[in-house]
Amino acid sequence: MLLTNLRIENYRGIKLLEMALDKTTVLIGENNSGKTTVLHALRACLHSLRAGGRATSFEDFDLHFDSASADPASAPPICITLTFEESKPDEWSEEIDRQLGGDGGIVMLMSPDDHSRVQLRVTAEFSKVTQEIDTNFDFLDAAGMPLAGKSRGRLGALQQLRPLFYLSALRDAGKEFSKTSQFWSPFVKNSQIDEVKKAEIEEQLQAINDQIIEAHGTFKGVREHLSKVQELVSLGKKDVVSVDAIPARIFDMLNRTQVSIASATGARLPIGRHGEGTQSLTVLMLFDAFLKSELARKQGVKESKPIVALEEPEAHLHPNAVRALWKTIRDIDGQKLIATHSGDLISEVDMSSIRRLYRSKGEIRVGQIPSTLLRDRERQKFDFLVKRTRGELFFARCWLLGEGETEAILFAGAAEVLGVDLEQAGVRCVEYRQGDISYFLDAANALGIFWHCFTDGDGQGIVDAKKAVERLPKGAKASHCVTAMADAPSVEPYLAVNGFLDFYESLVGPAKLKEITVAKGDSDYPVQVVKRIPNGKPAAAHAVVEEMRKRGRNSVPKALRLAIYKAIALARR
Repeated sequence: MLLTNLRIENYRGIKLLEMALDKTTVLIGENNSGKTTVLHALRACLHSLRAGGRATSFEDFDLHFDSASADPASAPPICITLTFEESKPDEWSEEIDRQLGGDGGIVMLMSPDDHSRVQLRVTAEFSKVTQEIDTNFDFLDAAGMPLAGKSRGRLGALQQLRPLFYLSALRDAGKEFSKTSQFWSPFVKNSQIDEVKKAEIEEQLQAINDQIIEAHGTFKGVREHLSKVQELVSLGKKDVVSVDAIPARIFDMLNRTQVSIASATGARLPIGRHGEGTQSLTVLMLFDAFLKSELARKQGVKESKPIVALEEPEAHLHPNAVRALWKTIRDIDGQKLIATHSGDLISEVDMSSIRRLYRSKGEIRVGQIPSTLLRDRERQKFDFLVKRTRGELFFARCWLLGEGETEAILFAGAAEVLGVDLEQAGVRCVEYRQGDISYFLDAANALGIFWHCFTDGDGQGIVDAKKAVERLPKGAKASHCVTAMADAPSVEPYLAVNGFLDFYESLVGPAKLKEITVAKGDSDYPVQVVKRIPNGKPAAAHAVVEEMRKRGRNSVPKALRLAIYKAIALARR
């Protein structure tokens, strides 16, 4: 029973957002793009919301304020709709139908194939009468209209079948391993020791405690002095005061249980004394253990599968640990929704599971690469060139695409000479020649990432520019998204013609220049010069960048300068 769709209206910074969900969905995006808001919306509906009594799922600042003068009284109502739906008829078990169907049931049969669907809509708005947030919920029929009131009692059954468990990015091991933690407390409060064994252990504990008190003589004096309280207050008949060097009862001992981990020296230290990374990872493992060992018993419902919301599981972890962690996350039972800022985590995820949240024209939107967008070979290439090795590209605002390594070196170096910061602007350089420019652009468009192409003027460059023009985002102009080096077969001849011929000649040297078969004024002369550049094109690109630094920003050729400026302009949009 998969949660297939989530629609959020007027909740915090989100005006309207609709998102398709998979068995595993990974949310990426810049800060304040709505990732945490999405997780909190799920928690409000599947964890905090209750069928009976006063609901407290929302607060004043959960309302959407669309202007500086907005306040709770004028804010539009929150509306969150959760859709659980079969991918094919009869996919759900009889147990799900028993819990949610029948009289007052909330399972709807959808045409044309009669597959099952359950929709929960939660609304909340500020009441001018009570001056508080009033929360309501309904299950919807096949037409999206509220069902009769008797169906509302099915909320508890839905929350038992699909309970929501949320782990925030702020993971405090000291708090999470305390007796009040929702994940640790079941392990320490629910003793599985039978009464006979319990009595035997407590007798042994008392004997050990007596030995400690006897050996540590000062405790005996303390006990005798404290026992004088009986002279003032009526207490037990004997053994009024005990000094417990160790807990004497199983209940007390379990409540004081702590986790210790060996340090690099071998010394065992409480988990709270270790580094943030170790603490964060340990809490994640505890969370996994809780789900595996406690969920089914606690819920007591057949077919109960959790929806697990994880916020920044990579927090404080080394990149190698992040990649290894994905195996643990992948194996967590149930449906998973993960918010992350980690390119290393993205590298381990199927690209169709990624949802990129971004702002456009003041609203938050969702970008997604559909599983049908790329053919198998294209997907494999894209996985290798981008996702597997450069997952951080998914977090960019704009891709600046160049044919190869030389262009990437020139982009970064020329931007520095021009006094602009590509990283700060959210521009990332992408080398596309090992693949096909078309599927880079298709992926960028699907994810909502702006792009600008810097192409050669040869036959292949003209083809690449044509593909780019065919894939322009809606409303975009070719002049904003494509820069071509006119009449230059590659970037080196272009640079030679535009101010760096003398520099390339110095790199080639007099001996090699004598091999050139045309006069210096011939159009083929720069091409022959750059063909004789020693140590390869990337080394020459680094050398050109150094020369640009010496000559200043006016030395950056026009096409290269325009490509950089236009990419930054797109990113800032």
